[in-house]
Amino acid sequence: MKISSTYNTINPFSGKLLASYEEVQDGDLPVILTNMHLAQKNWAKKSLTERIAFLPKIAAVLQKEADNLAHIASSEMGKLLPHAKAEVLKSASLCNYYYETAESHLVAEQKLLTNGTQVSIEKVPLGTVLGVFPWNFPIWQILRSAIPTIISGNAMLIKPAPNAAMSALALQEIMERIGLPPFIYKTCFLNNEQVSQCIANKHIHAVTFTGSENTGNLLASIAGKHLKPIVLELGGSDPLIIMEDADLPQIIDEILFSRFQNNGQSCVAAKRFLVHHKKMEPFLALAKEKITAMQLGDPLEPNTVIGPIARVDLLHKLEQQLADCLSGGAEIYYQQSEVPKQGNFFPPTILYNIPAGNLAAQEELFGPILSVFSFGSDQELIALANSTQYGLGASIYTPDINRAKALASQIESGMVYINQMVKSDPSIPFGGIKNSGFGRELGKEGLLAFCQTKTIWVKNN
Repeated sequence: MKISSTYNTINPFSGKLLASYEEVQDGDLPVILTNMHLAQKNWAKKSLTERIAFLPKIAAVLQKEADNLAHIASSEMGKLLPHAKAEVLKSASLCNYYYETAESHLVAEQKLLTNGTQVSIEKVPLGTVLGVFPWNFPIWQILRSAIPTIISGNAMLIKPAPNAAMSALALQEIMERIGLPPFIYKTCFLNNEQVSQCIANKHIHAVTFTGSENTGNLLASIAGKHLKPIVLELGGSDPLIIMEDADLPQIIDEILFSRFQNNGQSCVAAKRFLVHHKKMEPFLALAKEKITAMQLGDPLEPNTVIGPIARVDLLHKLEQQLADCLSGGAEIYYQQSEVPKQGNFFPPTILYNIPAGNLAAQEELFGPILSVFSFGSDQELIALANSTQYGLGASIYTPDINRAKALASQIESGMVYINQMVKSDPSIPFGGIKNSGFGRELGKEGLLAFCQTKTIWVKNN
Protein backbone atom coordinates (compact mmCIF):
# COMPACT_ATOMS: atom_id res chain seq x y z
CA MET A 1 0.00 0.00 0.00
CA LYS A 2 1.52 3.34 -0.99
CA ILE A 3 1.92 6.24 1.41
CA SER A 4 -0.53 9.01 0.53
CA SER A 5 0.96 12.44 0.10
CA THR A 6 -2.46 13.81 1.07
CA TYR A 7 -1.88 12.77 4.68
CA ASN A 8 1.59 14.15 5.23
CA THR A 9 1.78 16.23 8.40
CA ILE A 10 4.32 19.04 8.12
CA ASN A 11 5.30 21.39 10.93
CA PRO A 12 4.44 24.90 9.61
CA PHE A 13 7.26 26.52 11.60
CA SER A 14 10.16 24.16 10.94
CA GLY A 15 8.94 22.77 7.63
CA LYS A 16 9.82 19.27 8.83
CA LEU A 17 7.73 16.24 7.97
CA LEU A 18 6.25 14.99 11.24
CA ALA A 19 4.38 11.92 10.04
CA SER A 20 2.85 10.19 7.02
CA TYR A 21 -0.32 8.14 7.01
CA GLU A 22 -1.96 5.72 4.64
CA GLU A 23 -5.40 6.34 3.24
CA VAL A 24 -8.04 3.68 3.71
CA GLN A 25 -8.06 1.19 0.86
CA ASP A 26 -11.23 1.28 -1.21
CA GLY A 27 -11.96 -2.37 -0.45
CA ASP A 28 -11.79 -1.79 3.31
CA LEU A 29 -14.21 1.13 3.39
CA PRO A 30 -17.48 -0.82 2.89
CA VAL A 31 -16.41 -3.22 5.64
CA ILE A 32 -15.76 -0.33 8.03
CA LEU A 33 -19.14 1.21 7.26
CA THR A 34 -20.93 -2.11 7.74
CA ASN A 35 -19.22 -2.62 11.10
CA MET A 36 -20.17 0.90 12.16
CA HIS A 37 -23.77 0.28 11.16
CA LEU A 38 -23.95 -2.89 13.26
CA ALA A 39 -22.19 -1.26 16.20
CA GLN A 40 -24.54 1.72 16.09
CA LYS A 41 -27.61 -0.50 16.26
CA ASN A 42 -26.33 -2.01 19.50
CA TRP A 43 -25.19 1.36 20.82
CA ALA A 44 -28.63 2.89 20.28
CA LYS A 45 -30.19 0.12 22.39
CA LYS A 46 -28.14 1.13 25.41
CA SER A 47 -29.70 3.47 27.92
CA LEU A 48 -28.71 7.12 27.91
CA THR A 49 -27.13 6.53 31.33
CA GLU A 50 -24.82 3.93 29.76
CA ARG A 51 -23.97 6.14 26.78
CA ILE A 52 -23.02 9.19 28.83
CA ALA A 53 -21.01 7.14 31.35
CA PHE A 54 -17.95 7.55 29.12
CA LEU A 55 -18.00 11.36 29.24
CA PRO A 56 -16.33 11.89 32.65
CA LYS A 57 -13.61 9.45 31.59
CA ILE A 58 -12.93 11.37 28.38
CA ALA A 59 -12.91 14.68 30.27
CA ALA A 60 -10.47 13.32 32.85
CA VAL A 61 -8.03 12.14 30.17
CA LEU A 62 -8.24 15.45 28.30
CA GLN A 63 -7.49 17.35 31.50
CA LYS A 64 -4.64 15.06 32.50
CA GLU A 65 -3.02 15.00 29.07
CA ALA A 66 -3.78 18.59 28.01
CA ASP A 67 -0.10 19.55 27.72
CA ASN A 68 0.73 16.65 25.42
CA LEU A 69 -2.35 17.14 23.22
CA ALA A 70 -1.63 20.86 23.00
CA HIS A 71 1.93 20.18 21.90
CA ILE A 72 0.67 17.91 19.12
CA ALA A 73 -1.79 20.52 17.85
CA SER A 74 0.76 23.33 17.99
CA SER A 75 3.38 21.26 16.20
CA GLU A 76 1.18 20.22 13.31
CA MET A 77 -0.81 23.39 12.59
CA GLY A 78 1.00 26.28 14.31
CA LYS A 79 -1.44 27.18 17.07
CA LEU A 80 0.12 28.97 20.05
CA LEU A 81 0.76 26.43 22.81
CA PRO A 82 -1.33 28.15 25.54
CA HIS A 83 -4.23 28.48 23.11
CA ALA A 84 -3.95 24.82 22.16
CA LYS A 85 -4.09 23.82 25.82
CA ALA A 86 -7.12 26.03 26.35
CA GLU A 87 -8.77 24.26 23.42
CA VAL A 88 -8.20 20.86 25.03
CA LEU A 89 -9.56 22.00 28.39
CA LYS A 90 -12.58 23.54 26.71
CA SER A 91 -13.23 20.17 25.10
CA ALA A 92 -13.15 18.59 28.55
CA SER A 93 -15.76 21.10 29.72
CA LEU A 94 -17.90 20.10 26.73
CA CYS A 95 -17.91 16.49 27.95
CA ASN A 96 -18.88 17.59 31.44
CA TYR A 97 -21.66 19.83 30.11
CA TYR A 98 -23.34 17.05 28.16
CA TYR A 99 -22.88 14.60 31.02
CA GLU A 100 -24.89 16.95 33.22
CA THR A 101 -27.57 18.00 30.71
CA ALA A 102 -28.09 15.22 28.14
CA GLU A 103 -30.88 13.54 30.08
CA SER A 104 -32.96 16.70 30.33
CA HIS A 105 -32.46 17.46 26.63
CA LEU A 106 -33.33 13.97 25.38
CA VAL A 107 -36.25 13.17 27.68
CA ALA A 108 -39.43 12.19 25.82
CA GLU A 109 -42.23 14.75 25.85
CA GLN A 110 -45.58 13.45 27.06
CA LYS A 111 -48.94 14.92 26.03
CA LEU A 112 -52.54 14.02 26.81
CA LEU A 113 -55.09 14.99 24.15
CA THR A 114 -58.66 15.94 24.97
CA ASN A 115 -60.02 12.59 23.74
CA GLY A 116 -57.85 10.71 26.19
CA THR A 117 -55.15 9.78 23.70
CA GLN A 118 -51.65 9.75 25.16
CA VAL A 119 -48.84 10.97 22.92
CA SER A 120 -45.14 10.40 23.48
CA ILE A 121 -42.68 12.44 21.40
CA GLU A 122 -39.24 10.84 21.40
CA LYS A 123 -35.87 11.71 19.92
CA VAL A 124 -34.17 8.77 18.23
CA PRO A 125 -30.76 8.65 16.52
CA LEU A 126 -30.38 8.77 12.74
CA GLY A 127 -27.62 6.13 12.55
CA THR A 128 -24.01 6.65 11.46
CA VAL A 129 -22.84 10.21 10.78
CA LEU A 130 -19.89 11.20 8.60
CA GLY A 131 -17.93 14.12 10.08
CA VAL A 132 -15.53 16.01 7.78
CA PHE A 133 -13.41 18.30 9.94
CA PRO A 134 -10.93 21.17 9.51
CA TRP A 135 -7.44 21.69 10.89
CA ASN A 136 -7.65 25.02 12.73
CA PHE A 137 -9.16 23.68 15.99
CA PRO A 138 -8.17 20.01 15.64
CA ILE A 139 -9.37 18.89 19.09
CA TRP A 140 -12.37 21.11 19.76
CA GLN A 141 -14.04 20.93 16.36
CA ILE A 142 -14.04 17.14 16.28
CA LEU A 143 -15.28 16.70 19.84
CA ARG A 144 -17.89 19.46 19.78
CA SER A 145 -19.62 17.50 17.02
CA ALA A 146 -18.72 13.91 17.91
CA ILE A 147 -19.63 13.97 21.60
CA PRO A 148 -23.30 15.05 21.28
CA THR A 149 -23.70 12.94 18.14
CA ILE A 150 -22.51 9.78 19.88
CA ILE A 151 -24.33 10.16 23.18
CA SER A 152 -27.60 10.72 21.33
CA GLY A 153 -27.19 7.17 20.03
CA ASN A 154 -25.38 7.63 16.72
CA ALA A 155 -21.97 6.43 15.56
CA MET A 156 -19.54 8.85 13.93
CA LEU A 157 -16.99 8.34 11.18
CA ILE A 158 -14.25 10.97 11.59
CA LYS A 159 -12.51 12.30 8.48
CA PRO A 160 -9.84 14.68 9.84
CA ALA A 161 -7.94 17.35 7.94
CA PRO A 162 -4.75 15.86 6.43
CA ASN A 163 -2.48 18.31 8.27
CA ALA A 164 -4.16 17.60 11.63
CA ALA A 165 -4.02 13.82 11.51
CA MET A 166 -1.86 13.48 14.62
CA SER A 167 -4.44 15.24 16.79
CA ALA A 168 -7.20 13.08 15.34
CA LEU A 169 -5.29 9.89 16.07
CA ALA A 170 -4.61 11.05 19.62
CA LEU A 171 -8.36 11.46 20.14
CA GLN A 172 -9.03 8.04 18.62
CA GLU A 173 -6.57 6.46 21.04
CA ILE A 174 -8.33 8.14 23.97
CA MET A 175 -11.72 6.79 22.87
CA GLU A 176 -10.30 3.28 22.66
CA ARG A 177 -8.47 3.59 25.96
CA ILE A 178 -11.54 4.65 27.96
CA GLY A 179 -13.50 1.69 26.59
CA LEU A 180 -15.88 3.19 24.05
CA PRO A 181 -17.21 0.27 21.97
CA PRO A 182 -15.38 -0.31 18.67
CA PHE A 183 -16.77 1.40 15.55
CA ILE A 184 -18.86 3.92 17.48
CA TYR A 185 -16.13 6.52 16.99
CA LYS A 186 -13.88 5.70 14.04
CA THR A 187 -11.14 7.83 12.49
CA CYS A 188 -10.40 7.17 8.82
CA PHE A 189 -8.02 8.88 6.42
CA LEU A 190 -10.18 9.34 3.35
CA ASN A 191 -9.55 10.99 0.01
CA ASN A 192 -12.16 13.15 -1.71
CA GLU A 193 -13.59 10.30 -3.77
CA GLN A 194 -13.95 8.13 -0.66
CA VAL A 195 -15.83 10.92 1.10
CA SER A 196 -18.32 10.91 -1.78
CA GLN A 197 -18.55 7.12 -1.57
CA CYS A 198 -19.33 7.33 2.13
CA ILE A 199 -22.13 9.83 1.62
CA ALA A 200 -23.65 7.59 -1.06
CA ASN A 201 -23.35 4.46 1.11
CA LYS A 202 -26.58 3.24 2.70
CA HIS A 203 -24.86 2.92 6.08
CA ILE A 204 -24.12 6.66 6.32
CA HIS A 205 -27.27 8.50 7.40
CA ALA A 206 -26.12 12.12 7.80
CA VAL A 207 -23.14 14.40 7.29
CA THR A 208 -21.54 17.27 9.20
CA PHE A 209 -18.88 19.51 7.72
CA THR A 210 -16.82 22.46 8.93
CA GLY A 211 -14.68 24.23 6.36
CA SER A 212 -14.79 26.29 3.20
CA GLU A 213 -17.90 27.46 1.40
CA ASN A 214 -16.91 25.74 -1.86
CA THR A 215 -16.37 22.33 -0.25
CA GLY A 216 -19.54 22.70 1.80
CA ASN A 217 -21.49 23.44 -1.35
CA LEU A 218 -20.13 20.29 -2.99
CA LEU A 219 -20.83 18.03 -0.01
CA ALA A 220 -24.32 19.46 0.40
CA SER A 221 -25.10 18.67 -3.24
CA ILE A 222 -23.92 15.08 -2.80
CA ALA A 223 -25.87 14.70 0.45
CA GLY A 224 -28.96 16.17 -1.19
CA LYS A 225 -28.71 13.74 -4.09
CA HIS A 226 -28.81 10.85 -1.61
CA LEU A 227 -31.40 12.45 0.71
CA LYS A 228 -28.98 12.71 3.63
CA PRO A 229 -29.32 15.59 6.12
CA ILE A 230 -26.23 17.75 6.58
CA VAL A 231 -25.00 20.37 9.05
CA LEU A 232 -22.67 22.99 7.59
CA GLU A 233 -20.41 25.43 9.43
CA LEU A 234 -18.68 27.37 6.66
CA GLY A 235 -16.74 30.59 6.23
CA GLY A 236 -17.36 33.94 7.81
CA SER A 237 -16.68 37.59 7.18
CA ASP A 238 -17.69 38.64 10.66
CA PRO A 239 -18.13 42.36 11.30
CA LEU A 240 -16.77 43.81 14.53
CA ILE A 241 -18.55 47.13 15.13
CA ILE A 242 -16.99 49.96 17.10
CA MET A 243 -19.55 52.65 17.93
CA GLU A 244 -18.64 56.27 18.57
CA ASP A 245 -19.05 55.85 22.34
CA ALA A 246 -16.87 52.71 22.63
CA ASP A 247 -13.93 52.87 25.05
CA LEU A 248 -11.05 52.02 22.73
CA PRO A 249 -8.27 51.67 25.33
CA GLN A 250 -10.46 49.31 27.33
CA ILE A 251 -11.43 47.05 24.43
CA ILE A 252 -8.42 47.21 22.09
CA ASP A 253 -6.66 44.07 23.33
CA GLU A 254 -9.80 41.94 23.11
CA ILE A 255 -10.85 43.15 19.68
CA LEU A 256 -7.37 42.63 18.23
CA PHE A 257 -7.28 39.16 19.75
CA SER A 258 -10.60 38.56 18.03
CA ARG A 259 -8.85 39.10 14.71
CA PHE A 260 -5.43 37.57 15.34
CA GLN A 261 -6.37 34.56 17.47
CA ASN A 262 -5.18 31.29 15.99
CA ASN A 263 -2.86 33.34 13.75
CA GLY A 264 -5.91 34.87 12.08
CA GLN A 265 -7.21 31.44 11.07
CA SER A 266 -10.60 31.18 12.73
CA CYS A 267 -14.01 31.09 11.07
CA VAL A 268 -15.42 33.37 13.78
CA ALA A 269 -12.48 35.76 13.87
CA ALA A 270 -13.47 39.37 13.30
CA LYS A 271 -12.70 39.87 9.61
CA ARG A 272 -14.14 43.35 9.01
CA PHE A 273 -13.76 46.15 11.56
CA LEU A 274 -16.60 48.64 11.09
CA VAL A 275 -15.48 51.79 12.89
CA HIS A 276 -17.53 54.94 13.44
CA HIS A 277 -15.78 57.79 11.62
CA LYS A 278 -15.26 59.67 14.90
CA LYS A 279 -13.24 56.70 16.20
CA MET A 280 -11.35 55.92 12.99
CA GLU A 281 -8.19 57.95 13.57
CA PRO A 282 -7.62 56.90 17.20
CA PHE A 283 -8.46 53.28 16.37
CA LEU A 284 -5.95 53.07 13.54
CA ALA A 285 -3.23 54.67 15.65
CA LEU A 286 -3.85 52.40 18.64
CA ALA A 287 -4.17 49.27 16.51
CA LYS A 288 -0.88 50.07 14.78
CA GLU A 289 0.86 50.56 18.11
CA LYS A 290 -0.41 47.22 19.42
CA ILE A 291 0.26 45.25 16.24
CA THR A 292 3.78 46.63 15.95
CA ALA A 293 4.58 45.01 19.27
CA MET A 294 3.20 41.58 18.30
CA GLN A 295 6.01 39.05 18.10
CA LEU A 296 5.97 36.45 15.35
CA GLY A 297 7.74 33.16 15.91
CA ASP A 298 7.73 29.58 17.11
CA PRO A 299 4.24 28.76 18.47
CA LEU A 300 5.86 26.68 21.20
CA GLU A 301 7.75 29.69 22.59
CA PRO A 302 6.02 31.70 25.37
CA ASN A 303 6.69 35.17 23.89
CA THR A 304 5.14 34.42 20.51
CA VAL A 305 1.91 36.27 19.76
CA ILE A 306 1.38 35.19 16.15
CA GLY A 307 2.56 31.86 14.78
CA PRO A 308 2.82 30.57 11.22
CA ILE A 309 0.07 29.98 8.70
CA ALA A 310 -0.87 26.29 8.86
CA ARG A 311 0.23 25.27 5.35
CA VAL A 312 2.41 26.82 2.67
CA ASP A 313 -0.41 26.67 0.09
CA LEU A 314 -2.62 28.64 2.47
CA LEU A 315 0.15 31.21 2.88
CA HIS A 316 0.41 31.62 -0.89
CA LYS A 317 -3.36 31.97 -1.16
CA LEU A 318 -3.35 34.73 1.47
CA GLU A 319 -0.51 36.53 -0.32
CA GLN A 320 -2.51 36.43 -3.56
CA GLN A 321 -5.63 37.67 -1.80
CA LEU A 322 -3.74 40.66 -0.43
CA ALA A 323 -2.40 41.43 -3.90
CA ASP A 324 -5.95 41.28 -5.28
CA CYS A 325 -7.19 43.59 -2.50
CA LEU A 326 -4.54 46.16 -3.35
CA SER A 327 -5.10 45.94 -7.09
CA GLY A 328 -8.81 46.46 -6.35
CA GLY A 329 -8.14 49.80 -4.64
CA ALA A 330 -7.57 48.95 -0.97
CA GLU A 331 -4.61 50.53 0.80
CA ILE A 332 -2.21 49.32 3.47
CA TYR A 333 -2.31 51.48 6.57
CA TYR A 334 0.30 49.38 8.34
CA GLN A 335 2.19 46.13 7.85
CA GLN A 336 4.96 44.63 9.94
CA SER A 337 8.13 45.05 7.89
CA GLU A 338 9.84 41.80 8.79
CA VAL A 339 8.79 38.21 9.38
CA PRO A 340 10.88 35.24 10.55
CA LYS A 341 12.93 33.69 7.77
CA GLN A 342 11.83 30.22 8.87
CA GLY A 343 8.19 29.17 8.70
CA ASN A 344 4.95 30.01 6.87
CA PHE A 345 4.67 33.56 8.20
CA PHE A 346 2.45 36.35 6.97
CA PRO A 347 3.04 39.87 8.35
CA PRO A 348 0.14 41.35 10.37
CA THR A 349 -1.50 43.91 8.10
CA ILE A 350 -4.10 46.69 8.41
CA LEU A 351 -6.10 47.51 5.26
CA TYR A 352 -8.19 50.67 4.94
CA ASN A 353 -9.86 52.87 2.30
CA ILE A 354 -11.41 49.67 1.00
CA PRO A 355 -13.87 50.06 -1.92
CA ALA A 356 -17.29 48.42 -1.58
CA GLY A 357 -16.67 45.73 -4.17
CA ASN A 358 -13.18 44.89 -2.99
CA LEU A 359 -12.25 41.32 -2.15
CA ALA A 360 -11.60 42.36 1.48
CA ALA A 361 -15.18 43.59 1.67
CA GLN A 362 -16.70 40.41 0.26
CA GLU A 363 -14.56 37.35 0.95
CA GLU A 364 -12.97 35.67 3.95
CA LEU A 365 -9.27 36.46 4.47
CA PHE A 366 -8.00 33.54 6.55
CA GLY A 367 -4.94 35.04 8.19
CA PRO A 368 -3.63 38.11 10.07
CA ILE A 369 -5.16 40.81 7.85
CA LEU A 370 -7.37 43.38 9.57
CA SER A 371 -9.75 45.16 7.16
CA VAL A 372 -11.12 48.52 8.39
CA PHE A 373 -14.28 50.26 7.14
CA SER A 374 -15.81 53.57 8.21
CA PHE A 375 -19.48 54.39 8.85
CA GLY A 376 -21.44 57.41 10.05
CA SER A 377 -25.09 56.48 10.64
CA ASP A 378 -26.78 53.36 12.00
CA GLN A 379 -28.41 52.83 8.60
CA GLU A 380 -25.02 52.92 6.89
CA LEU A 381 -23.67 50.53 9.52
CA ILE A 382 -26.37 47.91 8.96
CA ALA A 383 -25.96 48.06 5.20
CA LEU A 384 -22.21 47.58 5.58
CA ALA A 385 -22.52 44.76 8.11
CA ASN A 386 -24.94 42.86 5.85
CA SER A 387 -23.07 43.48 2.60
CA THR A 388 -21.42 40.05 2.33
CA GLN A 389 -22.77 36.60 1.48
CA TYR A 390 -21.72 35.39 4.92
CA GLY A 391 -23.57 35.48 8.23
CA LEU A 392 -21.74 33.60 10.95
CA GLY A 393 -21.08 36.01 13.84
CA ALA A 394 -20.90 39.71 14.66
CA SER A 395 -19.78 41.88 17.57
CA ILE A 396 -20.96 45.33 18.68
CA TYR A 397 -18.99 47.46 21.15
CA THR A 398 -20.88 50.27 22.88
CA PRO A 399 -22.01 51.12 26.43
CA ASP A 400 -25.51 51.76 25.03
CA ILE A 401 -26.96 48.26 25.40
CA ASN A 402 -30.45 49.13 24.15
CA ARG A 403 -29.01 50.62 20.97
CA ALA A 404 -26.80 47.58 20.52
CA LYS A 405 -29.77 45.22 20.87
CA ALA A 406 -31.71 47.18 18.28
CA LEU A 407 -28.78 46.95 15.89
CA ALA A 408 -28.26 43.25 16.63
CA SER A 409 -31.81 42.43 15.53
CA GLN A 410 -31.05 43.94 12.12
CA ILE A 411 -27.72 42.21 11.51
CA GLU A 412 -27.92 39.14 9.27
CA SER A 413 -25.94 36.69 11.36
CA GLY A 414 -26.42 33.48 13.27
CA MET A 415 -24.84 35.00 16.38
CA VAL A 416 -24.40 38.57 17.62
CA TYR A 417 -22.26 39.43 20.65
CA ILE A 418 -22.51 42.74 22.49
CA ASN A 419 -19.35 44.06 24.16
CA GLN A 420 -17.56 40.74 23.62
CA MET A 421 -15.89 38.90 20.78
CA VAL A 422 -17.57 36.06 18.91
CA LYS A 423 -16.86 32.77 20.65
CA SER A 424 -18.39 29.39 21.38
CA ASP A 425 -19.67 27.85 24.58
CA PRO A 426 -20.74 24.21 25.10
CA SER A 427 -24.18 25.28 26.34
CA ILE A 428 -25.05 27.76 23.56
CA PRO A 429 -26.09 26.85 19.99
CA PHE A 430 -23.42 27.76 17.43
CA GLY A 431 -23.84 28.33 13.69
CA GLY A 432 -24.50 30.76 10.88
CA ILE A 433 -26.92 31.78 8.14
CA LYS A 434 -26.59 32.68 4.46
CA ASN A 435 -23.42 31.20 2.94
CA SER A 436 -21.98 30.55 6.40
CA GLY A 437 -24.05 27.37 6.55
CA PHE A 438 -27.04 25.94 8.37
CA GLY A 439 -27.82 23.69 11.28
CA ARG A 440 -26.42 24.15 14.76
CA GLU A 441 -23.75 22.63 16.96
CA LEU A 442 -23.47 22.76 20.77
CA GLY A 443 -26.21 23.24 23.33
CA LYS A 444 -29.47 21.34 23.13
CA GLU A 445 -29.65 21.99 19.39
CA GLY A 446 -26.30 20.29 18.82
CA LEU A 447 -27.40 17.25 20.81
CA LEU A 448 -30.55 16.91 18.70
CA ALA A 449 -28.91 17.74 15.36
CA PHE A 450 -28.75 14.10 14.30
CA CYS A 451 -31.90 12.87 15.97
CA GLN A 452 -35.28 12.47 14.37
CA THR A 453 -38.62 12.95 16.05
CA LYS A 454 -40.72 9.86 16.64
CA THR A 455 -44.31 10.21 17.78
CA ILE A 456 -46.16 7.36 19.54
CA TRP A 457 -49.96 7.60 19.92
CA VAL A 458 -51.80 5.50 22.51
CA LYS A 459 -55.60 5.51 22.74
CA ASN A 460 -56.86 3.96 25.94
CA ASN A 461 -59.84 1.65 25.37
